[in-house]
Amino acid sequence: MHTIFSFIKSHIVVASTIVIVAVAGMAIAGRLAASKKNAAPSESNIKKVTLVDVGTFRTGGENVAADGIVESVSQVDLKSQLSAPLSLLNVAVGDTVTAGQIIAELQNADIRAQLDSAKAALRIAQGQYSSSGISLESARKGAIDKIKDSYIKADDAIRSQIDQLLSNNISGAPQLYSYISDSALDSAIRSTRVELTSLFSDWKVAIDALSPASTNVSIESALRISEQNISKTSSLLDNVSRAVNDASRTSTDSTAATIATWKALVSAARNSISAASASLTAAESTLANAQVSGGSPAQAQVSVAQAGVDNLEAQLAKTIIKSPISGKIAALPLRSGELASPGALIATVVGTGGIQVKAYASGEDFARIQKGAHVIIGGKTPGVVIGVAPSVNQTNKKVEVNISVPNSNASGLVIGQNVQVLIDASAKTQTTTNSTSYLLPMQNVKIVPGDAYVLTVDADSKIQSVPVVLGEVRGEFVEVKSGLTDGMKIVSPVYELNAGETVQVQE
Repeated sequence: MHTIFSFIKSHIVVASTIVIVAVAGMAIAGRLAASKKNAAPSESNIKKVTLVDVGTFRTGGENVAADGIVESVSQVDLKSQLSAPLSLLNVAVGDTVTAGQIIAELQNADIRAQLDSAKAALRIAQGQYSSSGISLESARKGAIDKIKDSYIKADDAIRSQIDQLLSNNISGAPQLYSYISDSALDSAIRSTRVELTSLFSDWKVAIDALSPASTNVSIESALRISEQNISKTSSLLDNVSRAVNDASRTSTDSTAATIATWKALVSAARNSISAASASLTAAESTLANAQVSGGSPAQAQVSVAQAGVDNLEAQLAKTIIKSPISGKIAALPLRSGELASPGALIATVVGTGGIQVKAYASGEDFARIQKGAHVIIGGKTPGVVIGVAPSVNQTNKKVEVNISVPNSNASGLVIGQNVQVLIDASAKTQTTTNSTSYLLPMQNVKIVPGDAYVLTVDADSKIQSVPVVLGEVRGEFVEVKSGLTDGMKIVSPVYELNAGETVQVQE
């Protein structure tokens, strides 16, 4: 110690210099730290935030929360009906296509060869028939038989196939009606089914009045009635098929077997109606070409040959994949040369008519949701309810709600995106309570141990925290009992933001 003091005393000038330099260094360091602390953040580091009006989320028991998925207003999945290699692919993902455009073609050289042969056989049969003639009595009897047969086939298709999937109550099996979300489609199916009951009754009366002694006029009248009823039945099948396809898009593992059964029933009904229609066409042709005398079994050969041509043309049509709508190609799972099995996806076409959200609300909220109700999608995007399923799905206990997105291009939503929606149910909520409760998306609330906040932005563009009192959690939403007022603008979402930060508000 003595040595240190001796050194300082003998080197007083050097020691003083060291002390001055140290003090100056500390002062400079302090100033730099303060300057760094007080420096404004650079523009590139400023976070951008979005503000939403909390008034949108006022509840008072008036809102319904639901999960949804964004989808195209018009989208179709084109699937193979046969097992065959993909021989031709005319488009690429992202290409624009028009309705009726050929997307792809399955290998069909063998079907085309068989069709050419069948057409040649038909021409031979027609030539033989035209030179043979057939008795009028036989033609009348044949026409009456085919009219009766068409009635039996149509009646069986409706009662045994279609009614089974529309209103099946055996073993608690679900009804197709409970899966139809399109109110216009539901109404069309129901009204057509009721109309067919009356038409079939009149049809049966007309058939019972026929006999081999009936005039050509009476038989031709019965033929026209039969053809009209077959056409009406075919129209019903088209709508039912559309409803089944819609249901299949939202099917789950638990409903897949039911959907498959429905498709099989529709297919069986179509086969019956196609056969009935072919019989009526053949009966009409036979009656028109019948002669008073002479006869020939050639007509039967014509019918057989024509049926062969019709069958092969139907098979060929299944190998040519056409787009039923205009839009863009969104998916092409298979490449040229790969085998397409029955049911395999060939292409997905997304229409250009905008997007919508298909949401699934609790069955308990079914009575509170109505068409035209306002909706908030993903915490900020407005929407409108355009359709509500007529009943609760008995499998998942959910009610399907279709929501339109008026300004699709500016919504920021992407097809396939999962979203949470808030449906305004005030028009159907009977309440006189002036509630100050709000139902906010979880992403809009900052929750910390023992406390919760929402974030606002002050006039200096700085984040401010506002304490709130939370209630129950409802799925992706949380009830806020106090701390908010209508007109307050809060940050959405609040992730990675803290009070005091400088931010930029996005419009």
